[in-house]
Amino acid sequence: MQQGTKGQSAGSNAYTARQSRLLIGLMLALILVLTACGAATGTDIGKQSAATPEETPANEETQTAGAFTVTITHMKGELTLNEKPNKIAVLDVKFLDQMLAVGEKPAGSVIAGGNTDFPEYLGDQPSDVQVLGTRDEPNLEAIVALDPDLIIMTDFQEKQYENVSKIAPTLVLDFYEDWRDTLATVAKITDKQDEAEKVRLAYEDKVAGLKAKLSEKMGDETVALIRPRKEGIRVHGIEHRTGGILYQDLGLNMPALVEGIKDDTSVEISMEKVPEIGADRYFVLSDELFAAEAEAMISNPVWKSLDAVKNNRAYDVNSTLWIAYYGPLAINLIVDQASEALLESN
Repeated sequence: MQQGTKGQSAGSNAYTARQSRLLIGLMLALILVLTACGAATGTDIGKQSAATPEETPANEETQTAGAFTVTITHMKGELTLNEKPNKIAVLDVKFLDQMLAVGEKPAGSVIAGGNTDFPEYLGDQPSDVQVLGTRDEPNLEAIVALDPDLIIMTDFQEKQYENVSKIAPTLVLDFYEDWRDTLATVAKITDKQDEAEKVRLAYEDKVAGLKAKLSEKMGDETVALIRPRKEGIRVHGIEHRTGGILYQDLGLNMPALVEGIKDDTSVEISMEKVPEIGADRYFVLSDELFAAEAEAMISNPVWKSLDAVKNNRAYDVNSTLWIAYYGPLAINLIVDQASEALLESN
């Protein structure tokens, strides 16, 4: 009996020891899992390099689980964002337009040079966006005070890049980049890809419908986009952003002089050569900056002699809206104004 009791006691002790080791093992595993989770959530918002191949599966797994990780290729390399930015500073008004178009809003934005406020066409949407100077002269002190976690600028501000990039992770995009490409980048940053796609598709649907109506009404008639300036009369071609809207998106016909504009966005001609444009209709860009030059042109006998002018087929449009702003909200307005002028006129 005593030997049996001792055997049972030894077996019981061994069983208890195994239970203790198992319990300790489970506790250690739990600690490792919690430690890994803590490390995964403690990431930085920006990293100026792309993920390595070894990191890619982990990133994909994290994104599947609902986390935010994107890598943006820009003019200074690559920038990885491990969190959605909460405070974005934009150094071009077009980025303000782009963000508003997808239902987001930057914490701060520059205004266009020569203006004292945000573009009128945006209404009161940017009312609580902090002004960060102008596109030509961003206010570095204001940007520092804003304490953004991401800055978006263009190569137009190349001279400011070194100082700006010390404040926060900075993206540098091509100033002349197509608005659709910029929209895609903004959508990735703000996690608004669905909204951006709706904006793009709505635009494509709009211009497709207007293109058919304009073709039916105008037939072979041609349209020119001109801007009176101190240097002469500037004639814009298809390579110009607004020229692309008119001639590509809306399918308007170019006169021969405009078709001849190669490797540039425009040419400048003298007042005496304006009849050589030979367009059936004209959009005349004017604003406060060149108001005197615009008035001189429309008062000139050469201008008055054109058939398009005699038949009320010359339309005054605001050059600030048509040239200075590159976001989808502004571009939609240009399309609306251009098609309305052409479809409702004789």
